[in-house]
Amino acid sequence: MKKIIWLYLTAIFFLGEMMGCAMVQPWEREYLANEVMRFDPDTLEAEWHFHIQEVLEGDRGGFSSIGGGCGCR
Repeated sequence: MKKIIWLYLTAIFFLGEMMGCAMVQPWEREYLANEVMRFDPDTLEAEWHFHIQEVLEGDRGGFSSIGGGCGCR
């Protein structure tokens, strides 16, 4: 009985995973590339906040070259 329940749960899981996959056509990518879909809509402001964080913490985190803690680039 446990084997049948396990089989059903596995099948439901894989069917659910397959339903989440979709082919995106080239003309539909326009809507997915909208500014609303971005994690940081204002890239300049996000770069500025990242720079301030780098200066205050004194490290770069592997995202760019080595620099000092004075805020100079």
